[in-house]
Amino acid sequence: MSIAVYEEGKILLQRIAGGDRVAFTYFYTSHLNRLYRYIFLFTKSKEDTEEILQDIFIKIWENREKLIEIDSASCYLTQIAKNKILDKVRSLQVRQRVLSELRRSRENFAFTTGDDCVYREYYHVVQKAIDRLPPKRKLIFRLNIENGLSQDEIAHQLKISRSVVQKQLYSATHFVRKYLLEHGEISMSVFFSLVFL
Repeated sequence: MSIAVYEEGKILLQRIAGGDRVAFTYFYTSHLNRLYRYIFLFTKSKEDTEEILQDIFIKIWENREKLIEIDSASCYLTQIAKNKILDKVRSLQVRQRVLSELRRSRENFAFTTGDDCVYREYYHVVQKAIDRLPPKRKLIFRLNIENGLSQDEIAHQLKISRSVVQKQLYSATHFVRKYLLEHGEISMSVFFSLVFL
């Protein structure tokens, strides 16, 4: 069936739910510009907006069976966009908290003779966790954590997209945190002191 005969509404959503890629392409192109403008109002960033849009449509395609239950495609897309924007805001807030903690730790963290032993032990665990990362992820993590490069700087240096850098950093941080929880108690302030000092 030609794209031209698709109608917006339940029929289109049902076709997508059934795996119709042509219907999905029509759905994507129909909503892309409106959704882009809506997201950009909040992010003020072309890169972040494009990343959120990509995540939205990937999520819709991966969970397309659920589209049968949707009454309004526009409302559904807007709700997903709101959730993605909130996720982005939260991740930025977490990053700001981490940077603040890092600055505070660098200024205030002092070692006694006893602390020095603990420091060496924790440092060893942190390095062990980092060494277990896949080569590319390890490189990106070290460039960000140890060299202080931003995601854009890493993307430029390695000639990869910013979204790839972001995903690799997220995966690396998640793995290191999990490794530390499994192999020794450590606070976030100590962790970032060990990594950044």
